[in-house]
Amino acid sequence: MLKRPTPFEKNSIYTSRVYYERLVNHKLRMLWRQRQLIAAILGIALAALSVALLFVAPRYTGEAMIQLDFTRDETIEGEKVQSIASIDAIAVVGGAVRIIRSRAIAGAVVSVLGLDNDPAYARPSLLAPLWSVLGFAPPTPREMAVARLMEQTKVTNDPRSYLITVAVTTSEPERAARLANWVASEYLRGRLQEQTIGAYATAEREMNTVASVFGPRHPSYLSGSAKLGRLQAALAAARDGVVTKERDAVVARDMVRFAAGYSLLPAEAVLVPSGPNTMLLFLLTTIAALAVGILLASLAERGLLQCPVLIPGALWARSPAPLAERGLSWWRNSVRR
Repeated sequence: MLKRPTPFEKNSIYTSRVYYERLVNHKLRMLWRQRQLIAAILGIALAALSVALLFVAPRYTGEAMIQLDFTRDETIEGEKVQSIASIDAIAVVGGAVRIIRSRAIAGAVVSVLGLDNDPAYARPSLLAPLWSVLGFAPPTPREMAVARLMEQTKVTNDPRSYLITVAVTTSEPERAARLANWVASEYLRGRLQEQTIGAYATAEREMNTVASVFGPRHPSYLSGSAKLGRLQAALAAARDGVVTKERDAVVARDMVRFAAGYSLLPAEAVLVPSGPNTMLLFLLTTIAALAVGILLASLAERGLLQCPVLIPGALWARSPAPLAERGLSWWRNSVRR
């Protein structure tokens, strides 16, 4: 059998509901009386944001993808490279992401493209004179360019697939795509160099074995020697690299596009800005301005806001009641409740 509430409990519930209803009505009336103040703060905040957006350049993002293949063996210059399918794929992808984020990859891109001579990357910071005053050596143009490129680069991977995304954000769409492609290419260049070194060592061991058994004039030895020369040339090309003369091209001919188990899906210039997010900024500014406006309106209603300088004089003069009178009215209402 259900227990019915007593009259005292009914009165308590009714009293609480009436109290909260009056409280909500009081707050709504307060906001309505201070609507001009809240609207002024909101308008000033949105106007300031609009002016600030005029001086913020749009940002563009170029995304290059590296696809990893763990399903089959690959061959470089006639040498079969050991399959990496037996290795933990997640560990391989995670290690690749960390290498691409490293300072070594950024430094290689800076050297290839000459970013240390680009004012956009080698421009000294405002704290450069402070470093000299404190006795520290200021950073070199190369160090500044490497740090700037690392700030612009974001490397992510999808755990459900063997894809690594290299995203670079700059103020120019062509430059963003070019830098993303070169960061990915320099990683593939390092992988190709490692694979070529392994193939070279294998070919050298086989040639020494053939020489010890059949002698240096055997056809197998001559074939191995030719293969060793090709691998040596490939190793030199992968190690040294070629400084491209097409620095304005999104995809240059000197970029490494393929390595054993790796392939590059180059980025293309995207003319749609990736930032700033105008709608999100306006939404956050509106919420913050309304919160500040409500806070100031509450202080003004209670008579605690004693600094009219914060509010335009015209709006302050047009307020419904003087400050002292509104404070006294709030105190009387509080006493009556």
